[in-house]
Amino acid sequence: MSLQSPHVLRNLAIQSLLRDKALAMEAVEHLPGELYPPVFMEAFSRGHTELLQAMVQSWPFPSLPLGDLMSMRDPDTLFTHQHPVRVEERMFHAVLDGLGVLLSHKPCSRSSKLQVLDLRVMNHNFWRVWGENNLEVCCSPGMRSRETEKMGPNEVKKKPIRVLVVLWLSQEWLCPLETYLLKWIQKREDLVQLHCTKLGIRAPCFRRLRKLLSRLSLEPVQELDVGHHWTIFALARFAPFLGQMRNLQRLTLSAIKVPALITPKRREHLFSQITSQFGKLQCLQEIYMNSVQFLEGHLDQALRCLSYPLQTLSLTHCQLSQSDWNQLPHMEQIRKLKHFNLSCIKLSDFSPEPLRILLDHMAPTLTTLHLENCHITHAQLQAILPSLLCCSQLNTFCFIRNYMSTGTMRNLLCHTARLSNLKQELYSVPQEFYVPRHGAHNQMREQVHQDLEWIMRPLHHPRTVYFCTFHCELCCSQKFLKIHPNPCSACIPIK
Repeated sequence: MSLQSPHVLRNLAIQSLLRDKALAMEAVEHLPGELYPPVFMEAFSRGHTELLQAMVQSWPFPSLPLGDLMSMRDPDTLFTHQHPVRVEERMFHAVLDGLGVLLSHKPCSRSSKLQVLDLRVMNHNFWRVWGENNLEVCCSPGMRSRETEKMGPNEVKKKPIRVLVVLWLSQEWLCPLETYLLKWIQKREDLVQLHCTKLGIRAPCFRRLRKLLSRLSLEPVQELDVGHHWTIFALARFAPFLGQMRNLQRLTLSAIKVPALITPKRREHLFSQITSQFGKLQCLQEIYMNSVQFLEGHLDQALRCLSYPLQTLSLTHCQLSQSDWNQLPHMEQIRKLKHFNLSCIKLSDFSPEPLRILLDHMAPTLTTLHLENCHITHAQLQAILPSLLCCSQLNTFCFIRNYMSTGTMRNLLCHTARLSNLKQELYSVPQEFYVPRHGAHNQMREQVHQDLEWIMRPLHHPRTVYFCTFHCELCCSQKFLKIHPNPCSACIPIK
């Protein structure tokens, strides 16, 4: 007989157990804690709804990460002939049914430790760890057996179970699972708390969303992403809901338009409605604004409404006025930034002095500086370079599509070589290099690589530098620029 690993033998035993429904239901009463996750996974794959209900009622962990499990499920591995979406709905309903029994305080021979039903996709290792042969590592002695616990008559009332979700509203309605969940929770409002930790709204018509948002508890929201072809009118109507998000840490506003015929007085009134809510967001650490038209001439007013300093400020594809630019270094809320992004904002007409002063303020904390496609000139670069070298914590510097001569490039690289924490540098190829509009083909790429090596070799640069061959016109079609940019396929690494 060939030797089988404990992991394989355990899986065979679980599969054998689930073939006998009555035996499996009885075994739940005596199942060791470390076997709950692999048995639960197998029951989920095989569509054993009654077993899932029973296991939820005696779940031995504080959290049940159902969202991660549902995201891992491969339709090809389901032992059922039904459509995968319907199977997912059945399993989801089964888990909620089991949770409903648990909340009803019906007698149960074993008590559950379940406090959180997590429906988010967090890519945590819970299911993978328990599903693989890592039992010796991840099982504490206390997890190897479960004592039977009875509910006493004088037991203190349990805290409500929290349901953690991420909602992404691309239409004016929810998907069937989300609709079912909200109705299920509404019937148990005293026993269940819905915590939406991340909310994204892409629906074109905010008016229809008002009723839906009124049904949500918005205080737990930590990340908010709204807009995408909204107008300033829609954002102003949404503002009272924004003010309810007292735990908001990250705010993203994208593609907010201002109608051309709006009067200045009306625009000012709407802007005040929006920014008046910023002061309530006392946990806010990150702001991302992309193609936000109402920002021009009002950046100072928006940032001064914040109660605490930011860690991240990303302004991309936005128009800034001269007054916005001049006020930048005087805003206390952005003097301790860790991540700063001004990509696709034309700076060539502005004095470099405000940016130089701001870099001096941020020098002890700044780790990421993203200045892609800002049309920064040679003179402007020379003016800010001493302040840039004071940013001792800087580890990422993106300067792509600010075209420089070979001499300017060499000078810049000689200076950045002194930044010991800098790990990633991204630039465009020097102006003297001919590269077709849509990038270099293989043969030309090899020639460009050789020319760049010729430039870099005498510098003895301590790290790999990436040079992009794409032109700025292609960049402007990329609406969402990451605060931590990764080298693209058009980047040539030079060591």
